Amino acid sequence: MACTTILVGKAASYDGSTMIARNDDSGSGHFTAKKFTVIHPEDLPKTYRSVLSHVEIPLPEGALRFTAMPNAVEGKGIWAASGVNAATVGMPATETITSNPRVLGADPLVEYQPAKGEKPEVPGGI
Repeated sequence: MACTTILVGKAASYDGSTMIARNDDSGSGHFTAKKFTVIHPEDLPKTYRSVLSHVEIPLPEGALRFTAMPNAVEGKGIWAASGVNAATVGMPATETITSNPRVLGADPLVEYQPAKGEKPEVPGGI
C-alpha cells in the first residue's frame, strides 16, 4: 500500500498555519512506531548510507537544522517520514528502493534505461 501525504499551505488553513499530515501504510498491516527528533548539522555524517540498499550518497555542505519522524526502533533504516528545516521548507519522504516508472523518470539520481522494446519516456514528463 502507498503512503499518503496531505500538505496544507497557510492560505488554505483556517488559522494561517502550514500543516503536513502523512500516514505510514504497511502492506502487511503491521504498525511501526515513529519518534520526533531534531537533527543538527554538526551531527550529520558526510555521506548517507542506506541500511537496506547500501547506496551511498555524499551529503552537501551547509545543511540546516531539521526535524524528522524516523522509526522509533532502529535497525531497518531511518524512514524519516516527514520533516521541516530551519528555513521552514518541509518534505514528506521515506527511503524507498522501488517506485512507479513515472516517479523514477523524474528522479535526478536515477539514470533511465528502458528495457528492450520499451518506448522511452521523457524523464520528468509527469
